[in-house]
Amino acid sequence: MTVRSNVVLAAALTALLPGAAAAESCFRIGAAQFIDAMSYCVSSVLAPQSGNNYGPENLWDGDDRTAWCEGAAGTTGEYLRINVQGGPEFRRLWFDNGYAKSEKAFYRNARPRLIEITTDTGYRGQYQLPDRSVEYAIDLPQPAYREVLIRILDVYPGTHYRDTCLNGVFVDFEYEEMLLQQSGAGQKNGNVPLFVETRLSGAA
Repeated sequence: MTVRSNVVLAAALTALLPGAAAAESCFRIGAAQFIDAMSYCVSSVLAPQSGNNYGPENLWDGDDRTAWCEGAAGTTGEYLRINVQGGPEFRRLWFDNGYAKSEKAFYRNARPRLIEITTDTGYRGQYQLPDRSVEYAIDLPQPAYREVLIRILDVYPGTHYRDTCLNGVFVDFEYEEMLLQQSGAGQKNGNVPLFVETRLSGAA
């Protein structure tokens, strides 16, 4: 079962939140297996069109037919902020790029290419996402405890629209638990993640 499936099945309550900042739109996830609560906040949202909504709740719902699409005038600089309450530290994030409901929708809209990840522990690094709809893991060099901010620095241009869309972002709490178990058992088997991030630069 994927990380996405585990989170979707475990969550007990969801509700929309007022933005923490004037321009932010937020979505709250209630208590689940590893957390007391978690929120997704985004800097802008594309206005609803043809019965489709493009808010931050789409980043978490596990549905390829939905996506967060930013609603700013440009294609870069917009961000996603994930805040965890009452949860363990974490270092692995899963991304599902683009508007994945169809191949046509994927390429018509822009997709994040280069992102900057900043954590509450002071780490900042840049990463390149693949231009395909696939779950892709990024392992941070040090864990975060409460919050990560993911900012879009560059995009793969859309063939028809300037809107930049992202299908999903998920925090992998189980990965951290697995590392602790392996460390406790003294396992050093050299395994690597199925997908390895492309890290361009970063500083602690």
